Amino acid sequence: MKKLITITMLFLMVMACKKENNPINKFKEAVDNAKEVKQGFEGIQGVLKGSEDVKENIERLSKLKPVTSSQIKNWLPKTIGNFKRTAFKIEKQIGVSMVKLTFENNDKEEINITIIDGADVGSAAVSMYLMAQNANIESEDDKGYMRVEKFGNYKVMVTYKNSDHDESSEIKTVITNRFLVDAKTSGMKPEKLWEHVKQLQIEKLEN
Repeated sequence: MKKLITITMLFLMVMACKKENNPINKFKEAVDNAKEVKQGFEGIQGVLKGSEDVKENIERLSKLKPVTSSQIKNWLPKTIGNFKRTAFKIEKQIGVSMVKLTFENNDKEEINITIIDGADVGSAAVSMYLMAQNANIESEDDKGYMRVEKFGNYKVMVTYKNSDHDESSEIKTVITNRFLVDAKTSGMKPEKLWEHVKQLQIEKLEN
């Protein structure tokens, strides 16, 4: 529990960054504070281990321009596998560009995908995910598990649940060190969901 509280505090410090503040400096402060309290917290070691890479990525992303609505529309895939796109929503909240996609097949099964652009102020969202990924928190019970797995060249945070009446998968990762992807579905294993996410070719969104 203490590990989760400590990591959550780091997340809040990053998310507290506003436009008038420098997100890179805020992240450095968060890392320094974590170092002061790291003794006795095993989970925070993973966060600190990857903090330098995360910090460099924030600096790079903060200099990029977010993708525009026109770029997103030109990229939007109509299908992934046997799933057809049935809805999309393009948003820009506090300077962060994102798109939400819904795909459906003939069996009325759905895949819902959210993509957040880590450019500019979006770097805070990407850094928050990477910090959680570096913590390597893992849990498992008779209903499923949550852990970081390697799918191809990507580290992916996987949440899988399977009971008598319900099976669901959620995967989160960062594509090209920029786009935070969150995909959810029911009745499908995480590995299969990843195969569909790959077909989006999100790397083509880079400007």
